[in-house]
Amino acid sequence: METNSEKEVQFNPGCESVVEDAERRRLLWLMAEYFRTIGYTDIKARLPGFMPPPVLSGTIEDHRPDFTCRQSDSARTPIILEIVTPGMVDDPTAENRWSLLASAAKLYNAELHFVVPKWANGPVDPALKRRLARMELTANRVWTV
Repeated sequence: METNSEKEVQFNPGCESVVEDAERRRLLWLMAEYFRTIGYTDIKARLPGFMPPPVLSGTIEDHRPDFTCRQSDSARTPIILEIVTPGMVDDPTAENRWSLLASAAKLYNAELHFVVPKWANGPVDPALKRRLARMELTANRVWTV
């Protein structure tokens, strides 16, 4: 049987919560490979084998994005990406996290992207967009994969 301290030794610090959630981990791997394939750089992901993104300091809580990278455009525009599974759409704790990610995107002139599963038990994409609108947050892109 594996203990929590043994898990921490196996994974890079900062990727534990994503690695332990199989659905989030699969979506994050897919996006990391996709962005690497199209030539984006400075890829940081909360996955084993990747450097985790830096922690963003907030007024209420600090949060680490799931994924960050730089586009291959002339400005090397940064992307902050968040994986959202069906159970996370209505999670009350997500509001602070997503607000912090949106503030960081504005501060760093980055794009804020969300990734939702295509084959969920119900449409996650519209529910996420409604929640973001209620929070007055704008995503540059919501990926449905």
